[in-house]
Amino acid sequence: MAETPPAFLLVTARVNDPVRMGAYAKALAASGLYERHGGQYLFIGKAAVALEDWDPGTSIVCARFPGRAAAEAFWADSQYQQDIKPLRIGAAEVHVAIFEGL
Repeated sequence: MAETPPAFLLVTARVNDPVRMGAYAKALAASGLYERHGGQYLFIGKAAVALEDWDPGTSIVCARFPGRAAAEAFWADSQYQQDIKPLRIGAAEVHVAIFEGL
């Protein structure tokens, strides 16, 4: 039986309202949603060195989940979608994707 590959949730954001994004980040951290779905942050921040065609104002969040189903469950969680995600709407240009690992 093949082992389920881990999944990585990658978020890039160009923040235009730091106060609202701060409220979003605080609510997300307090919710325990990442942990509830088996997720853990791998890194959060801006590029230490921009090597090629990288906007220095872009922030990144990368989280590891035990598998794609867990990452998708986190994203679809009603607490996230209804209570937390709306806090960041309009506060940043955000791009989100899930990648499967090896």
